[in-house]
Amino acid sequence: MSVAPIQPMVSGMHDLSGSGAILLVLSAFLLQFVSPSARAEPANSPEPGDSRGPVDYQAEVKPLLRARCYACHGALKQEGGLRLDTAASARQGGDSGPAVEAGSSGDSLLVARVSAQDEAERMPPEGKPLDAAQIALLRRWIDQGAGGPADEQPEEDPRAHWAFQRPVRPQVPLAGAASENPIDALLDAGRQRRNLRPVGEIDRRLLLRRVYLDLVGLPPSQDQMQAFLDDTRPDAWQRVVEQLLASPHYGERWGRHWMDVWRYTDWYGLGEQLRYSQKHIWHWRDWIVESLNEDRGYDQMVREMLAADELAPTDQDALRATGFLARNYFLFNRTTWLDDTIEHTSKAFLGLTMNCTKCHDHKYDPLSQREYYQLRAVFEPYQVRLDQLPGETDLERDGLPRVFDADLQAPTYLHVRGDDKQPDTSQALEPAVPGVLAFEPLQVQPVELPPEAHQPALREYVLRDALRLAERELAVADEEVARAQERVEEARRRAALLAAQPETGSEPASPADDGELLWEDTFAEPKPGLWETGPGMWSYADGKLRQQQTGAERAWLRSRGEHPPDFEARFEFRILGGQQWKSVGLCFDVVDGREKLIYLSGVNPGSKVQVSYRVDGQQVYPPVAKQDRAVELERNYVLRIAVRGTLVNVSVDGEHALAYELPVRREPGRLELIAFDAATEWRRLEVRRLPAGAKLVAAPAPAAGDQTAK
Repeated sequence: MSVAPIQPMVSGMHDLSGSGAILLVLSAFLLQFVSPSARAEPANSPEPGDSRGPVDYQAEVKPLLRARCYACHGALKQEGGLRLDTAASARQGGDSGPAVEAGSSGDSLLVARVSAQDEAERMPPEGKPLDAAQIALLRRWIDQGAGGPADEQPEEDPRAHWAFQRPVRPQVPLAGAASENPIDALLDAGRQRRNLRPVGEIDRRLLLRRVYLDLVGLPPSQDQMQAFLDDTRPDAWQRVVEQLLASPHYGERWGRHWMDVWRYTDWYGLGEQLRYSQKHIWHWRDWIVESLNEDRGYDQMVREMLAADELAPTDQDALRATGFLARNYFLFNRTTWLDDTIEHTSKAFLGLTMNCTKCHDHKYDPLSQREYYQLRAVFEPYQVRLDQLPGETDLERDGLPRVFDADLQAPTYLHVRGDDKQPDTSQALEPAVPGVLAFEPLQVQPVELPPEAHQPALREYVLRDALRLAERELAVADEEVARAQERVEEARRRAALLAAQPETGSEPASPADDGELLWEDTFAEPKPGLWETGPGMWSYADGKLRQQQTGAERAWLRSRGEHPPDFEARFEFRILGGQQWKSVGLCFDVVDGREKLIYLSGVNPGSKVQVSYRVDGQQVYPPVAKQDRAVELERNYVLRIAVRGTLVNVSVDGEHALAYELPVRREPGRLELIAFDAATEWRRLEVRRLPAGAKLVAAPAPAAGDQTAK
């Protein structure tokens, strides 16, 4: 069962379209199941090498040469001075003489090289060798005279393609255009050459709708539509266009499309691990939108995305643009990182795919493997870092992702067949752009950078913010020392009291005695047996629990067990930020959507400590259960809550804040730590049984309506 007649077609399959190649393979597969009589060859069918029957050069030989030979012997490259893209050039030959001896395949160098047994001699050097049928086809063509069309033209040089020519501003026609816009003038001239007449002007309603959707992505309102229809001034249209271009929605609308082209994406990580893109890469997103709204030129945008660290080394607004390069970060392999950088730089700014040239010279575009690595040499030194921003010392909360040159001496070597495990270290490559695009010589010049560009800790605001942070931490430490000293004095007082008591065989109860410790959590590590985790963005770091979700949604941790009816809780935390409310607190009697809540709120204006409760699905905030209090961000707070029956006492940092008598019944339930629109750092929680002798401050009688304000 032979399928030899289709083998020449299969071997040249990569010259077909995708669907054609699939159909060709499928036909070869189906031939195996055809009955022998159905696929028997005609009696007069010539065998391979048979000289009977003329060879069709255009249909049979030229496609074979194009698929297997043009990459090295065509318009783009002529290895050994040989071109095979016309029959005449094949007969003429190259440095080794004629490749084809017309009428004598046995004396033809082309046949000798494609049929050589030595791999070092055999052509083509890449891919599978030509099969017997293909070699027989070449022999028959040569033996029949190696003919071709008399007017056969060689392949066009890809370097002559318009896309690789230096742009030249065309001359704008001076007359004939109905508009002063040069684009309209060029279009009008083109229509005149083709004897085309433009359609009439569009309806003003549709015209306005189109420009709104095009420039800002939103249709005009009825008022905007009517205002345009009523505007009879000759420049009414220009006014609308200028108004839309000045709208912030213009940058938002078109920034989305440019972010797709430039491959914007937020970072992805596992826990603290950074993978793909960068934390806070949204700074680059904002730069894109702002650049469009500020009418920054495209050429300037490209320069800043690729080199703002050298053009404006201390301008943080400009440095945001280098997010384009920072986004390509790849954790596990530096070569993969730079491959992405080259690929997406060429796609975004050149409209070219250079992926293939990583492993070999491009077969159809004027791009070589050497040029690929010369372009890599441009990016070889760069690295990514997060810079501190004014007023923010925690890079987890915010920071500026930007690029910088980390190692100017890093060499670039060509990777043999694209394998980074096989670098050709015989020669380090200098930075260069592809030759077809090198309209001017590339001159690499050193750039003098100020010290604070490569040593960001030298910036004045970094030192200032570090000092402020140290002062805040020192103040917190002083507060903690003071509280520790208070506890020491209390312990000494108790010891003195016990020493003065007569020995009766048992220790007397004291109102100052601490109650039984029920729960304690320093939040140094997760305790799934103690807490049920609800909504929020939770992470454990540096011996603390951080919650970073903000916005109008509550984040919470809920105890898995119920608390006793009378208890005392001591809760240490910091409020790090939030959009508006910045509220942190503790709920008790949490059951079936009901709760009692004590919280500290940094809302401005109106910061306070508040007791609240929920009844009938409504949250109640009694005015009598509130104390106005200044609340600072990044400061350590200790909220102490004591509950006996319906009486609640609240103190902040050891100072009594308020006492409140709940107007609703108590019921068994669980504790819940909450953060509402507050990025928070939680440090410690203690829950104790309230001693029977503990003294609480009585609550004042509420005024009418104070208990039910919602």
